[in-house]
Amino acid sequence: MRFYILRALFLKECHRHVANRGGLALGLLLIAATILLTVFNPMGGGEGSGDATSSGIVGGVHHCYIEYAKEDKAYLSALLDHLVANTPKEMKPSIKYRAMRPEHIESTINYSPGVGSIRLTLVAKNGKKTLEVRIWHPPGEPEVMAIYEDWFFRESRRAFQAIAEKDIAAVGGKLPFPAFSSENDDLWAVRESFGRLERDAESARVALGAKAPPTTFVPTIFIERQGLGGKVLDFRSAIATGLVVFSLYFTCVYLLPTLNCEERERGVLLAQALSPASPAEILAAKFLFYPLMGCGLAATIAGIYKVSVLSTLFFWLSLGAVAAGFLGIGMTVATLAKTQRAAFLGAMCYLLSVSLVLIICSTNGIAFIPYLALEFHIPRILHASLSDSVKSEHWIHLIAALGLATGWILVAGYLFRKRGWQ
Repeated sequence: MRFYILRALFLKECHRHVANRGGLALGLLLIAATILLTVFNPMGGGEGSGDATSSGIVGGVHHCYIEYAKEDKAYLSALLDHLVANTPKEMKPSIKYRAMRPEHIESTINYSPGVGSIRLTLVAKNGKKTLEVRIWHPPGEPEVMAIYEDWFFRESRRAFQAIAEKDIAAVGGKLPFPAFSSENDDLWAVRESFGRLERDAESARVALGAKAPPTTFVPTIFIERQGLGGKVLDFRSAIATGLVVFSLYFTCVYLLPTLNCEERERGVLLAQALSPASPAEILAAKFLFYPLMGCGLAATIAGIYKVSVLSTLFFWLSLGAVAAGFLGIGMTVATLAKTQRAAFLGAMCYLLSVSLVLIICSTNGIAFIPYLALEFHIPRILHASLSDSVKSEHWIHLIAALGLATGWILVAGYLFRKRGWQ
């Protein structure tokens, strides 16, 4: 391997792709799509982002305002401080607090799409202050505010109980029921309801001074929800995974065969073969350029979606395995195709045929055949990286992907040496 020849061949590939405006435009579109995916849903990218708020591009709510009148801030300070201190990390970018003028707090809300609101209003009813809570959601979509409602009412319940316990403790008293559970699930209200019923029934028995008949006995209710073994797909991470995979597929399986066949049709590849450059050097230059360009585009997309993923070893190993595998597939198609049209159709036919085989195997419970496809392992390892859910099984998929990528590289190198420029 001679460095000056590799450098000349590498620069030749760079100049060709700078002149390929279509490829540059598609790369920029992929980056723009990732920016939209991130900007229009600041809550996404972590655990639980597959909920109702995770569809910022196609609907849902990505910002929720907690609004209150300015003159009520002093009375609501304990509640607001508790809410701020107990906002989940993944929800903090999407929840905003703001004080409003009295005339604005009573006005009709007209927000932009993807914005909801929880308004707190203090009014006098029956001689005492009453806190009115109004949930404002997009028209016809009350379910998209569910995650915000559940968090708000759960934490408000805890805040008011803490206030009541403090006030009663100041005069030497104690609440007659246990502290409210802080479990972060959607059954807390059900538990409270049954607990309240149990306390009320017991108070009635005490007031009657006699035991109630067995038929009216209210037991202590224990409620628990258990999920299945599988994990719910993180929808936004799945979209980001698709963009990363497509960027590598576009670079190594579409551009490489198409441009390689263009060189063959114009005689450029034959001229390189007749030059002092050896077949190994021609192949090495392509093996250097396309994975680097593909990994650069893929890493840019992944970094825009979640910058922390760029600091993980598993992500870079996964990216290298995917790039090497797609490079081997792309070069194999390039050596077998005679024209640009054949290269394009070959790349598309490969994609469709592998997808069809994987779908058939999945729907019919065929276990072994999918393991032989690089595309079976790729989405699993990249999605695990982007969703921060890497487990031991994903390392097994990574090792399998590296093995398959090595096989494709060897096949591509052999075919290129035999007939790459013919």
